[in-house]
Amino acid sequence: MHKRAGSGALVSDLEPLAGGASCNIYAFDYRPSEGEAARSMVLRMDSEGGSVQGDRAEEFALLAATRKAGVTVPRVYWKGADEEGLGGSFFVMERVAGEAIARRLLRDERYARTRKALPAQLACELALIHGVNIDLPELAFLRDRQPDGGGAGHVLEELERYKGMLAVAAAGHPYPVLTMSARWLAENAPRVDKPALVHGDFRIGNVMFDEQGLTAVLDWELAHIGDPMEDLGWLCVRAWRFGVDELHAGGLCTREEICRLYSEASGHEVDRDLVCYWEIFGNWKWAAICVLQGARHKAGRRPDIELASIGRRVAASELEVLELLGRERVLG
Repeated sequence: MHKRAGSGALVSDLEPLAGGASCNIYAFDYRPSEGEAARSMVLRMDSEGGSVQGDRAEEFALLAATRKAGVTVPRVYWKGADEEGLGGSFFVMERVAGEAIARRLLRDERYARTRKALPAQLACELALIHGVNIDLPELAFLRDRQPDGGGAGHVLEELERYKGMLAVAAAGHPYPVLTMSARWLAENAPRVDKPALVHGDFRIGNVMFDEQGLTAVLDWELAHIGDPMEDLGWLCVRAWRFGVDELHAGGLCTREEICRLYSEASGHEVDRDLVCYWEIFGNWKWAAICVLQGARHKAGRRPDIELASIGRRVAASELEVLELLGRERVLG
């Protein structure tokens, strides 16, 4: 900290925050010098084993670029490598007010106003994300990862990756719905004529909010260049409705409304068939993840009631996939 903020900088009230598997998160108060007002900050640092996709330097670059484009993300301040003695690559950003617990958002009376405001805010954030200049030098790492295949390469690569993990986790147990739908997804993988920055995990649970509305878009580790409709489809996956199933987009509004709001915010017509394709893909992918999480619990390497409960949600996602595949405009 002294290397970047000066020798008079003061750090206090360091506390760990809940985080994901890819990083450790700490909150702390920072004063540029004694007597100055404290600023609430957050340190994000690689956990043991590092990040599977991306790293803290890449996340730093994404947050800086998207904030410059108007996306509601925390301001970033400093980044560093693991050689600096903290035990992992890291960056420091501002701490944003609000919370991200989906069930409170969808049920608590205190968030009634937020529930009304969020659909338009989410659509606006997506439009801004998809409008980020993907040719920026600082985003070269995303361009370098683009698979071949005319834009369809990303979905084919993801399908193969999850099919391989599913085969191991299933341990011989058949999942005919997932096998059939994976074949459909591969046969119908869309081309992407106008690739854009895709958040990759844009959903309820990954945005912060307060009583007025959205305060930050979080969790950029799965960001990539691809089809912007992927983010809309993922937002509509059944798992992210948290029981409010009649409102397809995060338990907040219908598919039709979020597509209309996105079209208004972006100035582009939404291809509903593409959104539906990505919604099918998202439900398939989540079903595969449920199998994987359940297998982790059953294997005994990490006995965890939450993993076990996630493992029991496969059938709900399979049913959603079948219902979506049965829609007339999908089967054409």
